[in-house]
Amino acid sequence: MAQMYPRTLLDADVRTESERRVFEALKAGLDDDWEAFHSAGWMLRDPVKGADDGEIDFVLVHPREGVVCLEVKGGGIECRHGEWYRKDGSESAVRIHDPFAQALDHRYALERKIGALPAWKGRKLFVVHALAFPYATIHQLALAPDAEREILIDRHDIADLPATLGRVIGYHRGARDRRPPPDEEGMQMLRDLLAPRVQIRVPMAAHFSDEEERLILLTHEQGMALARMRRDLRMVITGCAGSGKTMLAVEHAKRLARVGQRVLFVCFNRALREHLAQAERGVDNLDIYTFHGVCRHLAGRAGIKLPSYPRDETPQSFWEEELPDALVEAVAAIGEQYDALIVDEAQDLHTHWLTALMCTLRDEKNAPVWLFMDDNQRVYEATLEVPPEFRPYDLTVNCRNTQAIHREVMKLYEGDVEPEVKGPPGRSIELLQTDDAPATVAGVLERLCGEEEVLPQDIVVLSSHGFDNSGVARGVDGRFRLVKERGTLGARVQLSSIRGFKGLESPVVVLCELEDTDEPTRDQQLYVGLSRARNHCVVVAPAT
Repeated sequence: MAQMYPRTLLDADVRTESERRVFEALKAGLDDDWEAFHSAGWMLRDPVKGADDGEIDFVLVHPREGVVCLEVKGGGIECRHGEWYRKDGSESAVRIHDPFAQALDHRYALERKIGALPAWKGRKLFVVHALAFPYATIHQLALAPDAEREILIDRHDIADLPATLGRVIGYHRGARDRRPPPDEEGMQMLRDLLAPRVQIRVPMAAHFSDEEERLILLTHEQGMALARMRRDLRMVITGCAGSGKTMLAVEHAKRLARVGQRVLFVCFNRALREHLAQAERGVDNLDIYTFHGVCRHLAGRAGIKLPSYPRDETPQSFWEEELPDALVEAVAAIGEQYDALIVDEAQDLHTHWLTALMCTLRDEKNAPVWLFMDDNQRVYEATLEVPPEFRPYDLTVNCRNTQAIHREVMKLYEGDVEPEVKGPPGRSIELLQTDDAPATVAGVLERLCGEEEVLPQDIVVLSSHGFDNSGVARGVDGRFRLVKERGTLGARVQLSSIRGFKGLESPVVVLCELEDTDEPTRDQQLYVGLSRARNHCVVVAPAT
């Protein structure tokens, strides 16, 4: 049985029943040495023409035979004096692009994509193409000069795929053809190219390792699903907290940057921006800013002087109107800067902020623009209206939290799609009621870092207040100190406001001072705070 990527097809993955039939035939009809990649997307950038992309229905790979790019066409097909038509059983026929030229173009695109890899420059693999018509019968008639019967697979050929692919490969291979099959090195290269694994580099407490492995696998599956949509230019991806939005947003931004596009990645939370900028500092062509940060940056480059206000006296109009206006003015002065735009935490943007961001694009009409959002995390008074041309996609699986945390988070969730949870069971959230929050938090830290063996840097204390205004930050006494910045070694644990930690995560979260949360956003802040915990959460609440 062939190794299939993906292992099974979801309804959303299949555009035609012809593809489904070929998928099942490949899976059952080929032996274990074959690997088949369905809907293999590619993107290439020409310095003159810009970025181009496409999708190969199937790429079939065998370590000793070679690589076959297989295009699938449903229904009948006809060539009239060089013009191609698709026939669906009725008398009418629909004009289509030359399917054989399309298959050949996709084959060449794959060869160029392989040749662009540093380790494969100058190395030619044995890559060929073929077309499958799983519901049609191909007679011994020439359809066109480039439509030889040997590279056609019809409904009868599907029944014996090993022999059929042997015929296809034998036709393409010449006596002096020196292109080698991929062998194991090439197989691994093609897996990395066509079905890359999404890796998450996070510190993990040892006794959380089994849970983390399962959560990472779920995140990978989300990434594979979204990767198949990489050709879409305008997407709005919506998901609950823990559905992997930020990770997927970063991965897509890096894909675009790797093919030479200059990408602007925008989020709302400054702490998230700093974390991502540090984690992705080696990625070329990728600029990561908060919305207000990119406004300031480009305004500075354009020489636009922004108003200065005393500390803590900046009016709301500065953030909501003056900075977005400065961004538009800056772009008018220095020109468009980017080829693609990725916005995380998009629910926190206003509509005119998105309009200002779109001004930064060199080709505003055709540039990739992806928005990632969760309306349940709207803890600021933002009003974003997503333009109708954006294709919606729902991330329906929580791949960050344990089932126990997910159940509590869902009590605060409001949305049209009920999220699933497939992670490990985990442990129940702890609720500790007390009249002395600082002492209780100190005891929790002592227990977690002592008998539970959790590292201090794997815990974050989240409060309705920032560090400077938190009574817990000032009042915790004992072996462990609370600090502003995460990642400090030693007996130090970070304390952050819930708003300030939005978009980030931690193996363990301790929530406190929730009684001081603003009433209009209380449920949203609790939703955000609970969902930051991957493995365990402790809630410290008033006794009455």
